[in-house]
Amino acid sequence: MASKELEGEEFDVVVLGTGLEESIVASEAAAAGHKVLHVDRNPYYGGDYACFSLAMFIEWATRHRDIRQVPTVQISVGSQPADAPAFVIDRTVDQTGDIDGGAPQLLARFATDNAADALQALDGLLADERKYGIELAPKLALCRGELIESLLDCGLGEYVQFRGVESNYLVYSDKTAERIPDSKEDIFASTTLSLVEKRKLMKLMTAIADDEQFAQLLDEHAGARFDEMLWGKFRLAGKLLDAVQYAVARVGYGESVSARDGCERVRRYAASIGRFGRMAYLCGLYGGGSEAAQSFCRLCAVSGGTYILGERVASVEPTPTGAAVALEHGTVRAKRVVMSPQYAACAEPRARLSRAVCILGDPSLGADTTALASYVDGGVVSMLYVTQSTMAAPAGQAVLYAWTEGALAQRRSMLASAIAATIKTAPLLFTAFMEVCELDAGAAQSSKVVVTGAPDASVGLDSAVVSAQQIFSAHFSTLKQNEAVV
Repeated sequence: MASKELEGEEFDVVVLGTGLEESIVASEAAAAGHKVLHVDRNPYYGGDYACFSLAMFIEWATRHRDIRQVPTVQISVGSQPADAPAFVIDRTVDQTGDIDGGAPQLLARFATDNAADALQALDGLLADERKYGIELAPKLALCRGELIESLLDCGLGEYVQFRGVESNYLVYSDKTAERIPDSKEDIFASTTLSLVEKRKLMKLMTAIADDEQFAQLLDEHAGARFDEMLWGKFRLAGKLLDAVQYAVARVGYGESVSARDGCERVRRYAASIGRFGRMAYLCGLYGGGSEAAQSFCRLCAVSGGTYILGERVASVEPTPTGAAVALEHGTVRAKRVVMSPQYAACAEPRARLSRAVCILGDPSLGADTTALASYVDGGVVSMLYVTQSTMAAPAGQAVLYAWTEGALAQRRSMLASAIAATIKTAPLLFTAFMEVCELDAGAAQSSKVVVTGAPDASVGLDSAVVSAQQIFSAHFSTLKQNEAVV
């Protein structure tokens, strides 16, 4: 039985979960002088942004995942077809005690009829399992985005290492991959664009970059949709339209984006190129979201925050002046509680995101590179390709992530097609498909209890930073340090 050394302790802020949003709020609260307790029920940092070795990924899938959020994880080993996985993980096993044999023994509990040779093949991968870095929510940092500015403002730039994303591709079902020119120099140097296409793109880039032309563009097309403006003003169609919409502005398939919003997205993208090199995005080493979250946790600890990992959270109950949080080591009281929706007993699954992560036996897009890709075919699949250059895979291999909005039952074939079109002939060594649900915990929200969000379908980390800053501004700017806790 756990001791109750925390019983009756009082804090200004209790933060539950060590995802990026929660970690930023915790660091800002501690830096502002508030007494912070930061807790995670899992034995690792990062929450929904965590990055694991291969064995730890299997342990997360079988032991630690919240089945409300991730109902199933389907794993294939080798070239098994996506619709015939070797393991279907539809529940979790006891989180206490050791399992003889480690990850293979954990997976064996979820074997299907297709698992005959899968465990033996998996043994070869597990021999180098610490050389893999598998992210739950792979994301990037825009060079002039909110995350980079926040890291620099807080003096955390030295704690998170990045590598530039060298290429941005548009991929189609016929397995053609068009590299997106990221600058005027790239447009001029392109051998795949016609002279007319180059002129159209140059006209767009000039209008976006020039302040006066940009303001005039927005005035002329106020109320118009982004795709309407791209055609009406610049005559962009076909692959050029796809490139600007899906690969640069990152518009979701079927998403209605205003001309203003779309132009501002392109402007942010273009402005990011050249800050740290000839790329718009940076990819974090060892997992961008996870490393960023840990850097903010480090800042919180330096400012006096208290950390507990692997701590069971029984309940969060409102009180007249805050909330009582029942932990394994005692019930503590807080003026404010900020928590991931996973800690709300009332949380219900809502919107769904389908994800896949693949280990490739051959680095098909380059052995020492990082690339972003968008697959377009009746929908859009976002993809991130990483290698040993970001500590994601052993030399000679690569990891490819793919994700799209919608339920896995309806999106699995699209994910599989996107993967096949991108990797071409590279052999698949390991593939995991999962459906990730957004948890709605609105019923737990109050003026004293704040529920954060989960990673969305975007490729960037900036939305989490903005959300965290809004939470701090709305709920902590008026919190008095001498306010009583009852």
